[in-house]
Amino acid sequence: MKEQQRVFIAGGATTPFDYPLNIQIEEMAANCINELYEDVPSFDLKDIRDHGMVIYSHFSVHFSHQLTAYWILHDHLGLVGVPHLRIDNGGNTGGSALYTAYAYVRSGLVDVVLIIGYELMASVSQSKGSEFIAIASDTRYEAMLGANYTNYYAGLAMAFMKKYGLTEEDFAEIAVKNKNNAIATGEKAQHFRLVGKKIDVDHVMNSRLISYPLKKDDCCFMSEGGACILVCNEKFAKQYSPDKYVEIAGLGLSSCTIRAGDRIAFPGWTQRYGEGYPGLAEFAACRHAGEQAYKMAGIEWKDAYKQIDVAEIHDAFSTSEAQIYKALGWCETIEPKQFIRDKFPMMEGEIPTNPGGGLIGYGHPVGATGLMSTIECYYQLAGMIPKKHRTTENEVKDAEVGLVNSHAGTGTSISNFILKKV
Repeated sequence: MKEQQRVFIAGGATTPFDYPLNIQIEEMAANCINELYEDVPSFDLKDIRDHGMVIYSHFSVHFSHQLTAYWILHDHLGLVGVPHLRIDNGGNTGGSALYTAYAYVRSGLVDVVLIIGYELMASVSQSKGSEFIAIASDTRYEAMLGANYTNYYAGLAMAFMKKYGLTEEDFAEIAVKNKNNAIATGEKAQHFRLVGKKIDVDHVMNSRLISYPLKKDDCCFMSEGGACILVCNEKFAKQYSPDKYVEIAGLGLSSCTIRAGDRIAFPGWTQRYGEGYPGLAEFAACRHAGEQAYKMAGIEWKDAYKQIDVAEIHDAFSTSEAQIYKALGWCETIEPKQFIRDKFPMMEGEIPTNPGGGLIGYGHPVGATGLMSTIECYYQLAGMIPKKHRTTENEVKDAEVGLVNSHAGTGTSISNFILKKV
């Protein structure tokens, strides 16, 4: 067994995200790998055969109507003999796949990991798709009530609004930011493909009410799409991308109860953070995973946002992005509502958040989502935004430290990563 190795990202690519995308998972993977070849010409799948493995990031077999669909994908790529496994962890599937890839390379068990994420969601109606996603909640107690994740997050948002005094307009500002950033991201982003123009707060506020306070434009799209990331040790990083590899400098993975109502006075959290936390308003697993990642990367909790140049976080709903600001310690000295109103997470702010568009702007094909967030952050740190987006409108100049957040359930599983430019 080798000694522990430093772990790097040497490249990544996504397909467009859309609904429907009208391509199969084999084509999604092949298109991503072809783009990876263009960016990293010294990479070859032979390296995976000789030095590594493949991790498949895929949430739900309900959509693909195929158990172990990644076996078919693995065959299609000609990777017979190469170790493979699938990660499924709800909306945190992509983040969990990256966490797993890190562990394999860090341990020295392998030198190179190719992560391939994908989701087909247009094989059923959107209402049936929402039902499939809803059965990631507790089917004995929650799903039987007919609720879905929009309803769950609306309740959490109400608790957050009451605790910190936010308004619907505060959340709308987040939705506007992410959708407009997606216009700059361009043809791969779902908002660009479906709407194709920037919007304003009135547009969000006038969109159809789904579950108060969430309106249609506060919610991410149902999506199809794929992504891949090349994770490797330092030797291969220098070989593949000598001038644009990025280190995974810190990471954390944590969990919380599947049922949000069980978080009230839950012993595991009250013992760690005190009575009353997290209640229904906050994401304790995000805080815990953030603390782990910050400590590993040498980032101080008290002013974390000042030490991070760019962030890509999980915004399935505009409200959850605001809750994540708080969970990551960015609002220790400023109230969440003021953090938004003073434009801290905007492109011109202290910590530009979701410059790639996030889930609300780019899309949310679950198995590919956390990978997309990581790739967008990687592009920022590697100086690749002008090439990949064909504009500098949503480029964070001279970014050296990035944060990626991946999130599942109602905060049931959350991972955080700190990426650093080498």
